[in-house]
Amino acid sequence: MCGITAILDLVGRSKANTAATNGADADRESKKRKLVNGVSCATGFDSTSVKDRLGSSLDAISHRGPDSHGTWVNHDGNVGLGSCRLEINGLGPGGHQPFSNSDGTIHAVVNGELYDHHRIRHEMAKLSGYRFKGGSDSEIVMALYEYYGLTFLSQLRGEFALCLYDANKQLFLAARDRSGIKPLFWTVQDGKLLLASEAKALLPFGWRPQWDVRSIIDKGWLTEERTIFKGLRKIRPGCYITCLSFDHITEDQYWDHEYPDKNSPEIRSEEEMIEGVRAKMLDAVRVRLQADVPVGVHLSGGIDSAVIAGMAKHLLDKGEVKLGSDGSHHLRCLGIAFDKGSGFDESVIAQNTADFLGVDFQKTHMDEAAFSVNFEEAVWFDEQPHFDLGFVGKHALSKLTRDSGLKTVISGQGSDEIFGGYDVYLQDYLREPDKTWPDNDLSESKRLDKLQERQSATDEGFLTWTGHDGTSVPTQLSTSIPAFAYTMTFPHLFLAPWATTHFGSLTPQVTMIENIPVRIRHLMATKWHPLHSAQYVWNKTALPNMLLTNLSDRTEMSHSVEGRVPFLDHPLMEYVNALPPSMKIRYDPDTDQLTEKWILRQASRPFISEELYTRKKHPYSAPNVYPIGGPMHRLMQKLITKENVEALGFVDWDRTAGLVERAFREQDQVALRSAFGVAQWVVLGQRFGIPKAEPENY
Repeated sequence: MCGITAILDLVGRSKANTAATNGADADRESKKRKLVNGVSCATGFDSTSVKDRLGSSLDAISHRGPDSHGTWVNHDGNVGLGSCRLEINGLGPGGHQPFSNSDGTIHAVVNGELYDHHRIRHEMAKLSGYRFKGGSDSEIVMALYEYYGLTFLSQLRGEFALCLYDANKQLFLAARDRSGIKPLFWTVQDGKLLLASEAKALLPFGWRPQWDVRSIIDKGWLTEERTIFKGLRKIRPGCYITCLSFDHITEDQYWDHEYPDKNSPEIRSEEEMIEGVRAKMLDAVRVRLQADVPVGVHLSGGIDSAVIAGMAKHLLDKGEVKLGSDGSHHLRCLGIAFDKGSGFDESVIAQNTADFLGVDFQKTHMDEAAFSVNFEEAVWFDEQPHFDLGFVGKHALSKLTRDSGLKTVISGQGSDEIFGGYDVYLQDYLREPDKTWPDNDLSESKRLDKLQERQSATDEGFLTWTGHDGTSVPTQLSTSIPAFAYTMTFPHLFLAPWATTHFGSLTPQVTMIENIPVRIRHLMATKWHPLHSAQYVWNKTALPNMLLTNLSDRTEMSHSVEGRVPFLDHPLMEYVNALPPSMKIRYDPDTDQLTEKWILRQASRPFISEELYTRKKHPYSAPNVYPIGGPMHRLMQKLITKENVEALGFVDWDRTAGLVERAFREQDQVALRSAFGVAQWVVLGQRFGIPKAEPENY
């Protein structure tokens, strides 16, 4: 686990920049050009300068890897890699990065955790004779790339982002894991390709952030590769970019979600599928308990984290795994407690689960004062807004985790995405009969009745959150309006007048839908059940761009904690994706209710309490009522001022002016979330030093 950063000079970009200069400027550009391996390239920095800037870049994200820093810069100074390391596996100098192969032609930095690496080490030693230098899991990247070339990405299992340079091929590669658990940003500036685990790490390279106002309005930063910063991109989940001979940049995909034909009946038995899920889950948990340091579990009041803790305890009790290099069998769980009267506290249920399993449970109490104290720092680490204060709680939980002596935790993130756990999925399930599993208790007449019920509830929620009924979304583009709409329920911004017209007609739902490849949209229209179509979209949008960002990687790494996500283990995901929709959501005629994550409940039953087995889904969220004159009210008054809001440029102060008073005096929940959102934009603008957005700059 670490933070990574990279810089690469680009021939074509630099030529274009040189051609645009005149006189003395052109002469200076000409003197900077030199021949490297038969290719003319621009070296904006010499090798010493590149190393210094890489070092400063790593300092900016040292929270991601406080144990060691390392850099590699080639002789000509036109390629540089950097890594700040959090030691989890292969402790000591043998795991230091960047990695280099034996003849010094291939170099790499890897962020994250790669599982099953002991088996891969053994295989690669036999297949290629590769000689490993240490015990780090990340070093398998070098051996796999040497043997398989670019297809090595399909051999990787885990949460990762990486950069690799092959000098013989003049090939630069940057890739991201299948679900986008680990971040990797990139941009081109002054003829240089810059990459980093977090945006703040690009500042030492001379990157000067600007707001991407169009992306902020149409929610491109939540639905695709754009970010809130102009020109800064994310590598998409399951994708990689290559740069050949310092010039040609392309993006390709090495993995994607697939779902079965909705017209092909399932031939497996119900019990066979339950056992299959259970086996895949146990294996996903088993490999994530393996580390050279102790591993804990983040435990809430839901089934997802409970089954992770239950399976971990089961594997430890059976002696199948041990925690850390000292071989401990002592499992520790950690969680968040909110004020008892808030209606959001699940710590009692979490404690019940810990007692049921016989494990320790520590919790951090998040009252209003704690939210206000941690708010601005949490925003800085997240680098984008979130729709409520849940991310602040996760930021504090990360501190508790690190203070308790743990570097690594397992969480239940991703379960709702693959098992159909969200309430909005119910309507998607009801849109069509499940022909893959005709032997179910949901009659056609009952399905239509339930669909009408869910449609009414969804329409009401959509109107409440967005202010319109969704009819502006072209029906020929949409197969799952509820799932699309829900991911767009971000706090409303009162946009400056110029911003509402400058970019034409923008609809976030259309932005989301049009981000789906044409091939996938065809499958949605002809082959996939609507539930699977909705899951696909959620897994490509809200999961990597919001949940794995604000509630996972950034909040965990803010205090140097590695998060591991068993539910997003790709062998498990592929198995669950192939299940019939009625294995994920099941109608119970006895209660006349739909049960979400049905097969997960059956597979988990031996490892959880009856309380958790029968409990309905309660999304993680933070308290949303705060008194006048309290710490949060004062913080919002401090941040949401005329000067601060007008400095953003894209928010209208006249309509924002009364937001704080409506939120706290009138206890207006929509206004409160909007106030939290505006405050986060203000913090980001100030911390990053972003200039005011003006129409002439767009």
